[in-house]
Amino acid sequence: MKNNNNLNELLIQAAALIKAKEFDEAIPVYEAILEIDDVNIKALTHLPIMYIMKKRFKEAVAMINKSFKVVKPEISDYQNLATAYAELKDYKNAIDSYKKIIKIDPKITDVYKLLGDVQMEIVDYHGAFESYKHALDLSPKRFDQLYDLGVVLEYLGNFIDALSLLAEAVVIKPNHIECNNRLASCLSANGEYKEAKIVYKKLMGLVPEALTPRINFSSNLMYEGHYDEAEKILTEILIQNPESHEVKLSLSFLYLHKKKFSEGWKYYDARLYIRNSVDKSERFEMIKKYLDIDVNSKSLKTSDKILILLDGGLGDVILGFSMLKEFHKKYSNISAEVDSRLISLAKRSFPDIQFYPINIHNHEILIKHNFNQFDKAIYWLSLGKYVRQDVESFPQKPAGFLKAETNNINKIKNKLKKDKKIVCGISWKSSAAEGAHKSTELESLVPILSTKGIKFLDLQYETERNLGQTTIEKENIKNNNNIVIEEYQGIDKFMDIDGLSSLISSCDIIVTTSNVTAHLAGGLGVKTYLFVPFSRGRLWYWHENNGVSIWYPSIRVFRAESPGEWGDIFEKIAKEIVQEMT
Repeated sequence: MKNNNNLNELLIQAAALIKAKEFDEAIPVYEAILEIDDVNIKALTHLPIMYIMKKRFKEAVAMINKSFKVVKPEISDYQNLATAYAELKDYKNAIDSYKKIIKIDPKITDVYKLLGDVQMEIVDYHGAFESYKHALDLSPKRFDQLYDLGVVLEYLGNFIDALSLLAEAVVIKPNHIECNNRLASCLSANGEYKEAKIVYKKLMGLVPEALTPRINFSSNLMYEGHYDEAEKILTEILIQNPESHEVKLSLSFLYLHKKKFSEGWKYYDARLYIRNSVDKSERFEMIKKYLDIDVNSKSLKTSDKILILLDGGLGDVILGFSMLKEFHKKYSNISAEVDSRLISLAKRSFPDIQFYPINIHNHEILIKHNFNQFDKAIYWLSLGKYVRQDVESFPQKPAGFLKAETNNINKIKNKLKKDKKIVCGISWKSSAAEGAHKSTELESLVPILSTKGIKFLDLQYETERNLGQTTIEKENIKNNNNIVIEEYQGIDKFMDIDGLSSLISSCDIIVTTSNVTAHLAGGLGVKTYLFVPFSRGRLWYWHENNGVSIWYPSIRVFRAESPGEWGDIFEKIAKEIVQEMT
């Protein structure tokens, strides 16, 4: 564009270019206008829109904020600003911009939807729920509103309400792929496996090339206990799609469930690629820049300086602890990452190993150690391929491998054991992804809680999601059944894992569902009665041999007899406890 300092001519030229939709040519004209008149309203308001169209989001943000100094912002300006911020992944400012729109006009449905979308990006599911609910209240019968609210309810673990909304949404758009997929997922989560398989079959017809419906169909077969049929399907899919991490991991879980460990570990590292695909920090990819990670092979050498990497939740790391001494015998130069809540327990239990605490804040992993000091890395549960190749390689005696703080144990016991009653620690909820299938109501434990000669101690930790729920359940049990569940004061059972370990070690027996309490009790060698669901929610490592956990020999495993039902499992545990007491 030739230099032209005539403002009116430039404005006429810019208007003509916009009318002709020649936006690439219009941008430099408006930029030239601002060089002459830096507060020209048309240039300040038109340029941001074109910048957004051309994905020049930083320039759009700067221009919109500049325009705010000249003209009073309108809803459309805040919408453009929010769009640009969201594209830049500056979600905080995007949320602020959407909230300013709502302040101006609280009845714009689409703004609540867009706000909810951004809140989903930062994993603020409760915030997204409120936003999507406002959108649905304003437009009750629109597909997007029903679908969005259904999805966030699924994320929050409210599968029943999610199912209702998604079922209503799929009536509006019967062939919407992701809505059908979510619907099937919620059916499965509610234990309606036959109905879920019907929807997955429908999806196989709609998108025959897609892997997910076929994998999920096989998962539902496993939930029903049909492992051989599921294995056949997954093996066929893997032959057709040998690079699919999703298929490999599903097949790995199936093999591990069946105690076919050498086959299971072969594909288990696929979890790392799947986790990385949804991990906003992309930690796996970042570490690979510094270290050779032992993935899909057994490449470690005895001379290597090895770092064991954080893997999954607390329970996964404790499961890794169960293999640490044997692994350390083979590879002497090892260090390990652990969640900072486990650091004291880890150092006391394994004094010959260097541990590095990991802090997780707002889904960001914070570290202080230097990766360059190591030769190789391996994730905690990948130790299994080195030391747990078959059932015979598991520990046979119920001795614990974790050591709680002795002085703290003595202090707790002095407070608890003022009478001669057996102290039984109890925990009945899990906040994990499959927590809904593993958890039960405290009332379900009444057959156990009614056992004479036992003092029951509350070991149930709480998260923000269920804060205060334990107190309510204990009050109901006291009022309805005259059963008192004692609370030991001064230990945060979610954050103070070292204190929780001392509390568990002070008990004579533990009754718990599959959660961190179970892993700690097994690791500490405390006699434990573990109740697990029939299939879904019974994680692959809760194998048993003659009713005893092969990972934690101090744990007796009681499995429900049918999908979605606990049946008489708590009566069986109560009977077992009484038999061992007499």
